[in-house]
Amino acid sequence: MEKPEATRGGSRPGSGGSRPGSRGVLGVAGASISVKESMEILQNASKSSAKAREVQEEARAAVAGMKESAAQFEKAVAEADAKCKYSSSLDEKWEEFKAKFEALNRMAVEKIMGGGGLSSDVRPAARISVARVAQALRRSQNLVVLTGAGISAESGIPTFRGADGFWTVGSKHYQPQELATWEKYNEMPAELWRWYQYRWGICRKAQPNPGHTSLVELQKLVDMTLVTQNVDGLHQQSGFDISKLCEIHGRIDEMRCDERLEGACLYKMDLNDPANLERARATVMMTPTPAKDEAEERLPMCPQCGQRQRPKILWFDESYNEAFFKWKTVMEQMDKCDVLLIIGTQLTTGGPRSMVRAAQSSGALIIRIDPEVDLKDDATAGMLHLQGKSGEVLPGLVREVARLCKEPLLAPLKAPGPASGAHVESSSASASPVLSRTATRGTSTPASTRKSMAPRAPSPGMKTSAASAPRAPSPGMKSSARASASAASASQLTSSPPTAPPRRKGRAASEQGQLPVGFFVYGTLRPDDDSGASWTKSFSEGLEAEVAYLPGASLYIDGRYPAVCFEDTSCSVKGMLLKPASSAPLTLLASKLTEADNIEGYPDLYSRTVATVLNENGVASPAYVYHRTGKFERSCSLRIADGDWLSRVRSSALPKE
Repeated sequence: MEKPEATRGGSRPGSGGSRPGSRGVLGVAGASISVKESMEILQNASKSSAKAREVQEEARAAVAGMKESAAQFEKAVAEADAKCKYSSSLDEKWEEFKAKFEALNRMAVEKIMGGGGLSSDVRPAARISVARVAQALRRSQNLVVLTGAGISAESGIPTFRGADGFWTVGSKHYQPQELATWEKYNEMPAELWRWYQYRWGICRKAQPNPGHTSLVELQKLVDMTLVTQNVDGLHQQSGFDISKLCEIHGRIDEMRCDERLEGACLYKMDLNDPANLERARATVMMTPTPAKDEAEERLPMCPQCGQRQRPKILWFDESYNEAFFKWKTVMEQMDKCDVLLIIGTQLTTGGPRSMVRAAQSSGALIIRIDPEVDLKDDATAGMLHLQGKSGEVLPGLVREVARLCKEPLLAPLKAPGPASGAHVESSSASASPVLSRTATRGTSTPASTRKSMAPRAPSPGMKTSAASAPRAPSPGMKSSARASASAASASQLTSSPPTAPPRRKGRAASEQGQLPVGFFVYGTLRPDDDSGASWTKSFSEGLEAEVAYLPGASLYIDGRYPAVCFEDTSCSVKGMLLKPASSAPLTLLASKLTEADNIEGYPDLYSRTVATVLNENGVASPAYVYHRTGKFERSCSLRIADGDWLSRVRSSALPKE
């Protein structure tokens, strides 16, 4: 760039070489630039502005292209639908439509996001046993159960898709997705009424099955809300409390005034306004018994306004509302939900998908019971899966919950080994820990004590430079009287530890008469841990891993860290048994013990014992277990309901301060 004239004469910029009023130089806030330089700046700014306009035009063109693509897609779907043979399976056509629709959505998102992907902070899909589902349900404080067509199919009610879903009008065959709309009902109401009476005639012959009655028994054991997509009324017929029942797709045995008709009782009424709910629900009437002869069916009229009535069913071209489908109530329950149990539904409709998204965003545990399980399906991510028919699985599951309900919700602590004669923390049945839905910002250990503590695993997403970095209190943690009392009582339960880490025949093993074969790890030392701890991979090197369970224990999060407590309970903690490979040197276990002591902050932060763990085949093995029994206040700490660290509340679901 050309220098200012004043600089050429030897004067430094700003030293007085540029005289006030000089036309060759512009003085701006202590700096000097030439007219030529200023012109270049203006030209560059003009070019940048032109470029911005070009980008804006390109964005408009992209949006127009998307609209054109959407129009072409709709045209293609219409043409494909016209060419489909009516004898083909509805399921195939419906899945084809959904696939195309999903593809269009992905294309739109990719264009908007510039091809970038969206990450999901959810646990990986996995199978779960009846015992662990029962454990989660017993510990749930706000259980929501969602049921779909699968539970009714076991009562003999067809899904009304595929071959059993067609309806013939004249020479034309219709599919349920074509018929179940207000537009089609408005076009041929008498014919559609006959179709619904035909379906009602099938549903009214069905009886509740063991799946329905098991949910009635479950309601007596835990606080729960039942949400169903089914319109058959079998849940109410089985005896479920209607005040806790939300039938989000309506009832086929009920009809109501059609609010979209001018002159109707509910014409243009806001069906989500609390002031209108009672008036809207007053129009609901029982559907007449289907006529023996289909030709004798007559379209019913509202006795108040004289307009036609309609089935109290949510159609494909309608939205959920509170008056008839209790949708606001459902989403309010999802805000509090800590466990969502899904039974017999493929989650293909908008409402159930919204419930799953709400559960994931709040950190609720999601469990799904279905005869078919495919863990490779992306739709299963974030869920635990129990395979089986609801009528076969639920009775045994509820019996297991009933057995667990004989224990106090917060079970008394139990000394981990027979050598320990320590006193344990007393607990009442009324006390209960914060479950996996609600986070606590407190900690049971004073900050002054933490400074001397050994290192420990970080919370999900927390980065550390080395395993030896001291554990620091999380932001916002506060000491309290309860925390101090809990820390002061820690020594009451912890037996005197050895001054040096023992070898294979060390004191911790010999005191209990067992030789540990390895380590039971349940937090960031698990090889499948996904929190990003720096020591996870290195610790597991040379060790073989298998899934294992620690009976008589519960898993908490004390502040931000996983902590096992031994309790007088039938519940268990899921983790992994790490043991040296057969080819490993005999000294490996001892060296790993030293490494684990450093990571876990033994003996100040965590105690260590040898306990019996079980693999998935029930084979017992003695293993080292690091625990915090008696070292913190459980009633104000997070408890992971199913005892699995991977089911913890993720950082994205924690409340913001």
